[in-house]
Amino acid sequence: MRARARTHTEKPGPASKTPAKSKPGPRSPARPAAPRPKPEKPEVRIFVSYSHRDADARQRLETHLAPLKRESVETWFDGDMNAGDKLDTEIARELRKAHVFVGLLSPDYLASNYCWKIEYKRAMGRRANGTMRVVAVVLRPCDWKSTTAAGFKLLPEDGREVTRWRSADEAFLNVAQGIRRVVAEVRKTLAGAAPKPARKRPAASKPATRPPTKPDPKPRQKPGPKPGMVRRGAGTTAGTRRPPAKGRKSSPRPSRP
Repeated sequence: MRARARTHTEKPGPASKTPAKSKPGPRSPARPAAPRPKPEKPEVRIFVSYSHRDADARQRLETHLAPLKRESVETWFDGDMNAGDKLDTEIARELRKAHVFVGLLSPDYLASNYCWKIEYKRAMGRRANGTMRVVAVVLRPCDWKSTTAAGFKLLPEDGREVTRWRSADEAFLNVAQGIRRVVAEVRKTLAGAAPKPARKRPAASKPATRPPTKPDPKPRQKPGPKPGMVRRGAGTTAGTRRPPAKGRKSSPRPSRP
């Protein structure tokens, strides 16, 4: 007898559960727009003219000008020259590039032909042309009232010498604040003289042009009959001559013998 094949029936397993969709959480607040960078201030160059005997006073002034130098202000004096540079050539180049001239007046400064007759005189020439601002700082008592500097406002306040202040730092602070005001005026002049970028105009839309139409070809004309010939028609053949015009007698052709 045939053995009955046992059929194994598989039990249906548990139905697979689909993962539940996660609910979207609360939206994060939008990030604030980054602030626009401020436009850079135009650079201002200051030329410092001094006697080497007043080197300590120049150094103290540089210290008080440090906050201003972090605002795109650059100071230059002959100590910034490299070894081997020509003295007069380099000084003349820096004088041409400078916007502000600061002269530290003292008896030694007035006695120096180079400081007074060359550097200060060149600066006053540029001031007359409107290309430089000149600031005179009185360090020590000297006869500055008999010079051309007497006609201008001096620093510290009222032309009071630095050595007559109770505190030298207070005097140099007053000088630095006065130079800052001059730098602000120079920047206004530079900003007004800078060319503004031209605005781009939207391109004008060109009118749609149709492609040029080709002219219709002219019909070819049939060549007309030659003179002395009659067109072919009813009762005419090619080669026949036109009848003689009225008033003319046609001469008879001679007959062959």
